[in-house]
Amino acid sequence: MSRRRTTKSTANTKAPNDGTAWGHLSDADLLKQVAAELARRRVARGALDLDAIESFSEGSQQDFGQETLSATVAALGPEDSSPKPCPKCGVPVPVKTHNRVRHVLTLAGEFRLSRNYHYCRRCSAGFYPRDLELKLPAEGEVSDAMERRILDFGINDTFESSAERWSIHYRHSISSNLVRRVVDRVGVRCEAARELALQRACNPAPAEPVPALVVASDGSMLLTREDAWREAKVAVVAHLTPGRDGAPHEVSSPRFAAILGGKVEFSSAVAAALAAERADEVPLVAWLGDGAPSNWTLASELCPFAIQILDVIHALQHGNDCGKALLGEGDAALPLWAARIEQLLAASNVDLLVRELLDCLPFTTTDAHLGALDDLIGYYRTNEHRMQYRRFRELGLPIGSGIVESAHRHVLQARMKRAGQRWGLVRGRRMARLRAAYRTAGPRRFHRALREAHFVQARPPPQRPLPNGPRRVNRTYTLGRGSPINRRNASI
Repeated sequence: MSRRRTTKSTANTKAPNDGTAWGHLSDADLLKQVAAELARRRVARGALDLDAIESFSEGSQQDFGQETLSATVAALGPEDSSPKPCPKCGVPVPVKTHNRVRHVLTLAGEFRLSRNYHYCRRCSAGFYPRDLELKLPAEGEVSDAMERRILDFGINDTFESSAERWSIHYRHSISSNLVRRVVDRVGVRCEAARELALQRACNPAPAEPVPALVVASDGSMLLTREDAWREAKVAVVAHLTPGRDGAPHEVSSPRFAAILGGKVEFSSAVAAALAAERADEVPLVAWLGDGAPSNWTLASELCPFAIQILDVIHALQHGNDCGKALLGEGDAALPLWAARIEQLLAASNVDLLVRELLDCLPFTTTDAHLGALDDLIGYYRTNEHRMQYRRFRELGLPIGSGIVESAHRHVLQARMKRAGQRWGLVRGRRMARLRAAYRTAGPRRFHRALREAHFVQARPPPQRPLPNGPRRVNRTYTLGRGSPINRRNASI
C-alpha cells in the first residue's frame, strides 16, 4: 500500500496584529480565506471535473504569484540617492545613473525593476545596490531559481526540446534561445572556475581518505563544426568499498572529468579530481586503461603509485583480432583460439601465452600474418605487468573498464552525441565540462556548486623576500680613449 503524502504548509501561522484590516489573520489563515473565496466563485460557474479543478488551482497559483511578486517588489520602495559601499573595496560610491530599468523573468512571472547605478573608480567596476539586495544574478534576464530550472532542462536535452518540454511543466513559455543563453552563461562561469574548487563544490572531499580508489580514463569521438570528428576524453574517479563474503569491491561516489580539448587540459582536470579525493593518502589505487600509451603516461604522471590494469576486454579483443588475421573470418577454430587466450589470461600466465603464440610462427604464410602475430606478442609483453588478473581479482579490483564506458554514455553521449548534432568547439568544451560537473554533483546540488566554485578566489602567491644580491667589489675603472663617456678625452 502506498504511503499518503501530505503537503506541508510553509505559511506563517502567527498573526502580526499590526492594526491593519488583515492584521488579525496569520499568513496561513489569510491564504485559506482567499482560497475559499476563489473556490466558491469557481464552483458557482459550474462544469467541474478533476482536470478543471487542477487547471483552476494551477492558474490561481500563477495569478496569485504574479500579483504577490509585483506587490512585494513595489513595497520595497524607491532607492535613495545616498552613496553606497562598493562590494569590492567598501568605499562609499555616489550614484552615477538613476532609475535604470531591468526586466527579470521569475517562476511567478516577469517584473520590471528600476534601480540606481553606482560606479567605483577605484575598482573600475559598476554595481547596482538593489540587485545586490535582491541577490539577482549579475547577468541575464532570469532569476536564480529560474536559471536553475532552465539549466536543468538545457543540460539534459536539446535547446529546442527543452523549451517545448518546459511548457508542459510551467504555464508560461520560454524560447530555445533563452535556454541557449542560460547554458552559455553558466558555461562561462564553469570555465572560469578553478578545477579543484569545482570538484570540491560538486562533491565535497572526504573527511578521511577512503580505503581504495579506482581511476579509469578513455576517449570517444564527437562531431564538431570546425574539425569534423574530435576526441573528447572522460575520466572517472570512484570509491572502492569491499564487497560482502569475498565479493569484488563495489564502486560508489564517482566524480567525473570531461574535456573536449588537449592533453594538458585533461591532465589538469583529472589531477583536480584526484586531489579532491586525497589520492596521495589512499593506500590502494587502481588505474584502468584500454592499452593506449597516453593512458599509462597519464597514470604515471598523476598517480605513480597506482596499480595499472589493462582492460581484460581489450586484451581479449586483441587476441581475437590476431586469430582472425591468421585463421580467417569464420574459421571453425576461432572459438577454440579465443577460449585458449581467455583461459591463459584468467590464469595470468602471460609467459605460456607468448610461447604458444611463438609456436604459431611456422604456420604464418604472409607478411600480414607475421605482422599480426608480432604486434600481439609485443602488446602482451608490453602490458604483462598490467595483466595479472588473478592477483587483481584476489585484491577485489575491477579488471574491466565498464565504469568509464558507462561514463561516456551518460556523461557525454546522452547529451552531445545525438543524431545530426554538430558542436562548435567553444560550446562543446563548455557543455563537456558542465555535463561532468552535473553528473558529479547531481541535479539538486549542481547549480549551487557552480556558484560556489565561481566565487572561490585564487589565493595570491606568498610574498617571499627576494634574496640579497652579491655585494659589489670596489674597483677603479679607467675610461678608454674611445669611450663615449669620456668624450672630451676622446676628442684629443
